[in-house]
Amino acid sequence: MRRRQFLSTAAGGLLALPFSFGAARKPTITIALKSLRNQFFTMMIAGADQHRVTHAGEYQLTVEGVQEETDVKGQQAIVQRCLERRDDALIIAPADSSAMIPILLKAIAAGTLVINVDNKLDERALVKANVNIPFVGPSNFNGARGVGDYILRGLKPDSKVGIIEGLPQSINAKARSDGYRESIRRAGMTLAGMRWGYWVSDKGRQAALELLDAAPDLAALLCGNDNMAIGAVEAVAARHRIGKVLIGGYDNISDVAPYLASGRIAATADQHPELQMQYALDLALQSLRNHTRQADIQTIMQTPVDLVKGR
Repeated sequence: MRRRQFLSTAAGGLLALPFSFGAARKPTITIALKSLRNQFFTMMIAGADQHRVTHAGEYQLTVEGVQEETDVKGQQAIVQRCLERRDDALIIAPADSSAMIPILLKAIAAGTLVINVDNKLDERALVKANVNIPFVGPSNFNGARGVGDYILRGLKPDSKVGIIEGLPQSINAKARSDGYRESIRRAGMTLAGMRWGYWVSDKGRQAALELLDAAPDLAALLCGNDNMAIGAVEAVAARHRIGKVLIGGYDNISDVAPYLASGRIAATADQHPELQMQYALDLALQSLRNHTRQADIQTIMQTPVDLVKGR
């Protein structure tokens, strides 16, 4: 597990929760991310770095992440360390939309301000717990629908399309797949099947192979992130279908650039992870400065998402 510490942002203030910090003490913030092997989250760290420089000396920041997307226990341990330090705020991209909620409730009860980025927490579970955990991020549904609409626009009606979804129990994975399904419906296409790719290239490749074998006349593969889309490119090549299967991704990580330039991936969505993190840090600092209670923070802060076209 990798851990980094920085000095950074926000006017100090009094948090109107069980504990407070004096005017001379800089507020402390922890960022808990998912897989640090995923470029999307290293891009989030870059956003935090930039924010730290812009607000030099205004806050103390700890950034931690796990190595695997599904490492719930590892991420729970990060939150526990945040609690032990009695940090003022926690910004988290949860490894699981439901399983992380109990320890986040514990953090809120201890007086830590909690903000959710990237993967949205389960709204039903939050309502049941009667707690507000604000979400900072884009509409994954709209971003994926934009990719799907662009890729499917030139295909014949009733063409077969496969979806490679990120991870079970991840709200953002489901939202992207729902956006793709809406594109398929609006274009008059046929959903040939869905497989999980668990956000990584090798499992994305296996998922794509299964879909290609089940539907040899598949015309497009819509993937929940770029890692899985890169795996889908490998699968299409392995089945000698290059140029016959259009592929869509999501995230616009740096590794996808040559695939877009060559046309092997037709489009992706840029949800600006750096901006997501900067918006979340701004929200945390503003809430601390204004003594805003967890229950009173705005529920959703929408961030931009843009279509990025390939060749």
